[in-house]
Amino acid sequence: MNNEPENDIVLGGLDAFLPLGKPQRDILSRVDDVMEEAVEQKNPDIAFSAMKGILGVSQISGIAFAKFIYVMSFQWKAFGRRGTFEENAEDEFGRKKVTIKRNYQVWEMLVSGDIPKEYSEKLKTMPIRCLIPIATMWKQGWEVETNQWMKLANAPDPSTVNKLIREIKGVEPKEGSLQIEWDSINHTITGWKNNEPHSIYLQYDENDLVVVSMLERLLGGGKALEK
Repeated sequence: MNNEPENDIVLGGLDAFLPLGKPQRDILSRVDDVMEEAVEQKNPDIAFSAMKGILGVSQISGIAFAKFIYVMSFQWKAFGRRGTFEENAEDEFGRKKVTIKRNYQVWEMLVSGDIPKEYSEKLKTMPIRCLIPIATMWKQGWEVETNQWMKLANAPDPSTVNKLIREIKGVEPKEGSLQIEWDSINHTITGWKNNEPHSIYLQYDENDLVVVSMLERLLGGGKALEK
């Protein structure tokens, strides 16, 4: 194996490529150890359980970064380091100042007291890409009702979050923008543009796992709003 850092890169849990350091190597080694143990004991649950833990660490990296940015910004003067915190963070993490600011706003929103506690805790489990637009709306001063916080905290993907934000603001999608809805029950994909529906009707066997996987890849991950 080539030990040059530039040849040992992984995609980080946030939005940048990061060198594969010892903690990351330990996680990959852990996968090997767990698989060996699972095979020896003929118990796949051992592997499944360990992987759930690893995935949990990956998912929390975004919100942990937001908290770090928020707390570190308050403590920055105590370090006596030259330059602003934002400038140093930009250099250290390779992220633009606007990204640093957006992450700051996420944790600022979560600790503001404006969100009912039960929904604040639920929001902390969401991907950072869902939280950033919510925090941006909050920072702009929009009034959010309790039931709206509930809906935001239970939104399954970025498309749903953006739809809920538009409803809260009382604004329609940008003129000419394309909104895609996926109705898995009726096998229909509908594109809304300028308030006009354009539908595609699909015929397929729901028991065909390959077809189901194809649709998930094409329409999942927030690419379409699932009805």
